Amino acid sequence: MSRRSRRCCAIPAKRRCARSRSAHCVCSAGKRQSRIPRQSQPNNNKFLHITTRRMHRMKHTLNEFVDQAQGLNLRVAVASAHDTEVIEALLAAREKGICSALLFGKAAEIHKIFATLGADETGFTIVEPEDGSDVACARAAVHAVETGEADYLMKGILNTTDFLRAVVHSELLTGGLLSHVMIFEFPTYHKLLYISDGAMNPAPDVEKKRIILENAARLLQLIGYNTINAGILSGSEVVSEKIQSTVDAKALAELDWSRYNMTVFGPAALDLSISKEACAHKKYTAPGAGDADLLIMPNYETGNALGKSLTYFAHARSAGIVVGARCPIVLVSRADPADAKLTSLALGAIAAHEGGKA
Repeated sequence: MSRRSRRCCAIPAKRRCARSRSAHCVCSAGKRQSRIPRQSQPNNNKFLHITTRRMHRMKHTLNEFVDQAQGLNLRVAVASAHDTEVIEALLAAREKGICSALLFGKAAEIHKIFATLGADETGFTIVEPEDGSDVACARAAVHAVETGEADYLMKGILNTTDFLRAVVHSELLTGGLLSHVMIFEFPTYHKLLYISDGAMNPAPDVEKKRIILENAARLLQLIGYNTINAGILSGSEVVSEKIQSTVDAKALAELDWSRYNMTVFGPAALDLSISKEACAHKKYTAPGAGDADLLIMPNYETGNALGKSLTYFAHARSAGIVVGARCPIVLVSRADPADAKLTSLALGAIAAHEGGKA
């Protein structure tokens, strides 16, 4: 199978409502009640059907991604790679056999970084687009994945908007919704915590939240989860028509998520999502509560603030990836250290490798 035909966490195009243009009509005709299909729609993409031979236990540390990705030897295309932390992460990934790289960026700066680090350029191909701009670098990196020269994509030292603009105007789109998943490791929680979406979808309605949840569930399956606890975050566990996030959460929790072996609860505040003690104190007994693997955010602001709070207040380690495209897209903040970029490269390699299996 060619690299170009590989799909990871892809949402296929579905019949669209003529009124709303949505893949699933959620028109409410003036009512505040959220309407979504009673059952999560099946996806017939064979690359997303996870067999038991691929299943592993849940992840407790980000280092498990690095360990799992060792020896995969995939190829990543990096847009605007002229950044020390990016090169450091790629060198570590090369050393562990995770990936080699096509580096699109300012060639002189990239060569200088290698020299400063005292590293050789084996396994790296350096390409400077004609005008050397970030936009040109993003387009070139995307094209490398489209043509099968690379297995997955990574954002380097460029603006996220410029990077994603190249993605959305490419063959990497599947007709579905792109969403971002952040993974956090911090000492006060007993396992990794996945958060979506705090980067791409500013004010998702209930239908978009369904797709965000489904995208994340597929990612967790691809990287080895055989059971998932997912909480739909709000400020309260009480459903109120005055708080739309509680209405949406109730609708999502009532869907059938058995094909992902996923328990979905909500609405739930943060404490009820990750603390069994809080659940016991407040007599909140929803299955999966207090032990979430995955949290779905009510909006961009909440997800972004929670992610940065974990990073700066809890000193959490992190990784980040965009799902819903034909390949994994490694996307972390330009300010993130090389460690976050390495774990994200490992996560992307695992998803690309598992997503390409027949």
